[in-house]
Amino acid sequence: MRHCPSCGHTWAWKLDDGRFKCRHCLKKYTWKTVWSAGYTKKMLRQKLAEQFKDLGEKSQHYWQGLAEHTALRIREFGRLEGYRKAGAKGYRLVVVLDERTSDICRALAAEGKVYPLSDAIDTMNQLLDIDTKQHSLESAREKTKEIAPWVSDKQVVRDASGEPIGVSGSHTPFPPFHWRCRTGTEVV
Repeated sequence: MRHCPSCGHTWAWKLDDGRFKCRHCLKKYTWKTVWSAGYTKKMLRQKLAEQFKDLGEKSQHYWQGLAEHTALRIREFGRLEGYRKAGAKGYRLVVVLDERTSDICRALAAEGKVYPLSDAIDTMNQLLDIDTKQHSLESAREKTKEIAPWVSDKQVVRDASGEPIGVSGSHTPFPPFHWRCRTGTEVV
């Protein structure tokens, strides 16, 4: 989430130079400035619960999960931007393989795919450009699902023995791929 470090307003215009301009106080700032403000997962959880009241009563466990998911998404945005600045052309997934690994991430790991960075940057920018001030939250949620849908269990392709070997159909080009996803990326 982008919060102006000066006034706390939640949305800003993305400028051509990579900075942001607050739509409320019109001050310019960078991601680094936002992160130096130091949002903790608890603060993020509380902010999400406030901003998404229309979802109805949800448990603290739900809001904690959403905060972790949001933090993971932002972490990946930072990595992708770093890869872009370094001049990389692609990245691959780094999947934690243990007893907790989902079949979705096992299938993605089995593919061993190198993802084009340009596609991921395009997707990231489309997600950052969603404006909840011009559209309803429901519309913003649907737009997010359209731009970067999670991988569903139905998309997992299996071999004859039932082991996950790939994923069919479209899905988000970067983690998180599902709730509580532990997959990351590395530059190639």
